[in-house]
Order: sequence, then C-alpha cells, then structure tokens
Amino acid sequence: MYQAFGLLKPDTDFTLAAAAKKLAGTFPGWKLEQAPSQITLSKDDWEIHLRIREGPEVLEESRRIADHIGGADEEMGISTCSRRVEVASDMPDPEMDHFNDYLMVIEVLQTFQGLIAVDPQEPSLL
Repeated sequence: MYQAFGLLKPDTDFTLAAAAKKLAGTFPGWKLEQAPSQITLSKDDWEIHLRIREGPEVLEESRRIADHIGGADEEMGISTCSRRVEVASDMPDPEMDHFNDYLMVIEVLQTFQGLIAVDPQEPSLL
C-alpha cells in the first residue's frame, strides 16, 4: 500500500490533464483512465490512483504538515496549500514489485512547479 500527497501551491502549473499526459509518456503500455478529478493508472493486477482534493480541511491538514516539518512552510509555502493531489494504491504489493512504479509517479508530479510532494503518514518531504 502506497500513499503520498502532492500539495498544490496557489501558483502551481499542475493540472490533471497535464499529469495524465506526462504519466502516459512515462508508463507506455499502461492503461490510463481520466475522470474530472481522478486518474487511474493500471497494469495487469495493480493500479494506482491520483485524486484531486480541495477545501478548508485540506488547508488545515497542510498547516499541520507544515508545523510538523518545521520551518519548511516559510520557504516552501506548505501552509498555503488548499488543494492537493493524493496518490494512493490500496493494492497489496508484498514483494514491492510496484514500489519503483510508485516512485516514478511521484517523480512525474515533482516536475510541476508549485507542487510539494510529502509523505502524509510521517509528515516529511519526499
């Protein structure tokens, strides 16, 4: 099970359509489905989802993450993020066969300006 947040600063150039295009180029041969607020990337018996979330609860959680990371909120703007893209796979991966796929998704997200990748489980920068 993998999970990450891409916190979206107000001035980000991230769009779900641009992410889908970059992911399709990074994962040729994978099935990519796009809905208004979600992308599903799948191959064989494994899939990973990217979902957009926004609102006051996201902003509050961003502020908690910024407090936990300490000092990073001033230089990176973590506490201003009221939108995020959530990356998650609930599919079992006991042999970690898809860990590199998960990391590649994070790397694609990190190509966007104004996106801060964090681990929400133990709030830290990725």
